[in-house]
Amino acid sequence: MTTIRNARNYDAQILAELCGQLGYPATRQQIVARLAAIEADPAARVFVAEDAEGRVVGWLHVAQQAHLVDDEVAEVLGLVVAESTRGHGVGAELLRAAETWAHERGAAHLRVRSRIERERAHRFYERAGYQRRKTQHVFAKSFDG
Repeated sequence: MTTIRNARNYDAQILAELCGQLGYPATRQQIVARLAAIEADPAARVFVAEDAEGRVVGWLHVAQQAHLVDDEVAEVLGLVVAESTRGHGVGAELLRAAETWAHERGAAHLRVRSRIERERAHRFYERAGYQRRKTQHVFAKSFDG
């Protein structure tokens, strides 16, 4: 049995470990600071999934945004399930929690972006009823000195 709940500060270490499994290494301290910023934003949420023993085995970050060119939209900004737990429905439960949250907040739809090489994730989202809309390039500019 999986329980979905809001992420808390005391989850920071396991959230950091799961970030690493997703390919985005982070420290506990970084996660604490990031969670604080997300918790201060009423239009964002981080859900965690706990297994029957109370261990966090996945997380999902969702945020709602107003857009000039689209109706109110919510977006999954990150989703990871522990490698040892993948394929057991945890990701689907996290995604349902995000869908419920977004719908209750009035979002017209929920969107997710997935790196092109994550084919297993693409199949997961398609099974959950998501349709591929477009392929795009992402550009970034660093503000480091």
